[in-house]
Amino acid sequence: MGEYAIRQSDGEQIKIGTCENMYYLRFEDRYKVTKDPHSLDPTTTTGLYWRLPFPDEDDLRPGDYKDYARGFRLYKTRKPEPSGFAGHDDFAPSEIADNPGIMQLHNESGLLVNVKCYHGIKLPSESTDFKVCWNGKSWHTELASIKNCADGTLRPVVHCRFCRHAWSFEWAEVLPFVDDVAMRTRLEAYAKHGVKRNA
Repeated sequence: MGEYAIRQSDGEQIKIGTCENMYYLRFEDRYKVTKDPHSLDPTTTTGLYWRLPFPDEDDLRPGDYKDYARGFRLYKTRKPEPSGFAGHDDFAPSEIADNPGIMQLHNESGLLVNVKCYHGIKLPSESTDFKVCWNGKSWHTELASIKNCADGTLRPVVHCRFCRHAWSFEWAEVLPFVDDVAMRTRLEAYAKHGVKRNA
């Protein structure tokens, strides 16, 4: 079900998301819209999944984002080897393979195959009629959204970018894999949101 709101800057009705996924609204922009009578209120509803604060989208208004499910790749750069090569390590905790999703593989011919997705941790089991292999393996996990929790904190939500299976993690687990300084600074502010401090 689509969720809509009225953008305060111009009074235009905009789509802000689908169900609890706020694909077109950042957490910090929830007060830039007014609740639509037939949609949820983004200023008071908890348990929502918010759009990430990409620096290259700062000039866009709520509702104007193009890539609705844009994620942010989680990795950390390795120290350079003696040869000068410095690779990277993707965020890939082994326990996520215990909770597989489903991917559909297809070909222009119309062939469609459902395959378990182990989120880049391991390959699906092979059979006599189906061989599984990597062909230029890409990253699988990425930061997908920010969840505002009932306790007032914000949590990072990571998903597999292929099957969209999602998990919530602690900020301390995710932030070391944010290699972009501008994005890390923004996410660190989210990590501090709602955290009670000792007097």
